[in-house]
Amino acid sequence: MEKDINNNNYVKNQNPYNKYKQYISNDVLKYYYQFIHLKNLYRQGWLKEIIGIEAENRIETAADHSWSVAMLCMTIIQKYQLDLDYQKCMVLAIIHELGEIYAGDFIPNQVSKEEKHKLEEKAVDTFLSEALFDNDFKNLWLEYENRTTKEAVFVKEVDKLEPILQSIAYGVKPKSYFKDEVITIPCLRKVLNDAYNLSNIE
Repeated sequence: MEKDINNNNYVKNQNPYNKYKQYISNDVLKYYYQFIHLKNLYRQGWLKEIIGIEAENRIETAADHSWSVAMLCMTIIQKYQLDLDYQKCMVLAIIHELGEIYAGDFIPNQVSKEEKHKLEEKAVDTFLSEALFDNDFKNLWLEYENRTTKEAVFVKEVDKLEPILQSIAYGVKPKSYFKDEVITIPCLRKVLNDAYNLSNIE
């Protein structure tokens, strides 16, 4: 385990884009070798505050988390037959951690919400500046961040639910570290409450 050269985050490996940047002309590769850094970036809260550094071999990455959020969204939308744009929710779930490529993963209360948003937006702009072709990545990321659609509100709440479910998978009882009051959608509360029942099993 090492520290990211762009911030103080623990990573599996450094961003591969730093190695290849000067040799890449293809825009797809410019994006690919940046966004796969999310597969290197550990979710910092587990290591720094909840489980401990010694657990690095079993801790998820930002990409693992995004995949889990996407799968939860798919499952919940279909199970509860929610009136949501299915495809939009998948895209928002996948793209929602894009800012962490360069800003890193912040643990709760490390910086203010406003500062976090500012740093991550700057990071998204850095990512996008490497390849200049028309795309909607920034608009989608802002839609999620600002919760301007019902899909963004839903994905944001699933994003808050997923770490609680993950904590139970790690065998850690959910605690005040997780702010579950922000989960207000009834079907998500149902999933949350049933998950809390699992956390009581020894």
